[in-house]
Amino acid sequence: MSALPPPEGYDDCNEYTRIIIDEALARRIRVVVLDPDIGELALTHDGRTRTVIQSLSELTSAIAFRRCDDKAMTRRVLTAADLPVPPGRIATDDDADEAFLAEHGSIVVKPCRGEGGAGISVGVRDVDELRSAITSARATCDRVLLEAMAPGEDLRVLVIDGEVVAASVRRPPTVVGDGSSTVRQLVEARNDQRAAELGRNMVTPLDEITASSVRAAGHTLDDVLDEGVALEVRRTANLHTGGTIHDMTPCLHPTLADAAVRAAAALDIPVAGIDLMVPSPEGPEHVFIEVNEQPGLANHEPQPTAQRYLDLLFPATA
Repeated sequence: MSALPPPEGYDDCNEYTRIIIDEALARRIRVVVLDPDIGELALTHDGRTRTVIQSLSELTSAIAFRRCDDKAMTRRVLTAADLPVPPGRIATDDDADEAFLAEHGSIVVKPCRGEGGAGISVGVRDVDELRSAITSARATCDRVLLEAMAPGEDLRVLVIDGEVVAASVRRPPTVVGDGSSTVRQLVEARNDQRAAELGRNMVTPLDEITASSVRAAGHTLDDVLDEGVALEVRRTANLHTGGTIHDMTPCLHPTLADAAVRAAAALDIPVAGIDLMVPSPEGPEHVFIEVNEQPGLANHEPQPTAQRYLDLLFPATA
């Protein structure tokens, strides 16, 4: 049976929405694009309609959404489920913040609510950096979370309907010197390339967080990197600030898969991007750092993310 034709507005949708539309049309699920800018769709099959915003559907309750949207709530739920999270506290702008930094040596500062990596500072090591990072985080959310820095790789595990569908390591944006361009110019060139391929919301901001990351590596944005020298220009690996993603599904350790499924169950959420810090995705050690209630399904190709999502929404079409 042939697929249905693309709906009006298809070309205005981004890749995160089109991957869902393509799978729906292949199953002869009727698609109406309600808002291409946010990926809002009405999907109808056999008289039943599901409304979704990309990977977020009406199957995710308001409670589950809030638990993931607020990082402090996420920590509370995971801790209650006996799942490991880094030591942390809410910033209070007093000596306790500095004592927390002194105790752990290197910390992460992030807004309790926010997305796309906005306002997150990684590897904060001194009091001046701490105050600057808290100010940056507060531009996104009044409540700011301090967490001990967990070493290792940033692992995203995608759980749909209680099963692991994909796992990927996310790595910070890196530029490589050519002997003539400044770090700033290298970042701008990389941003132009990513913008052409993925859109302007996937580039590395040339902001104070990036400048601080570059300084921590012993450079400034105006330094010329020697040919072949690689430099991480951001300490976060979020895709929306220029990070890259690498599929690790075949080698994911069973302990990590089980932990991700337990986390989704504790949060009572049917589709979730579970973020962990791990020494290696092939080993069992891990801590949870956050959970995304609307993970990008297109980030995990070639894994069958859209297929499993449509299985959840319309089981009869599986």
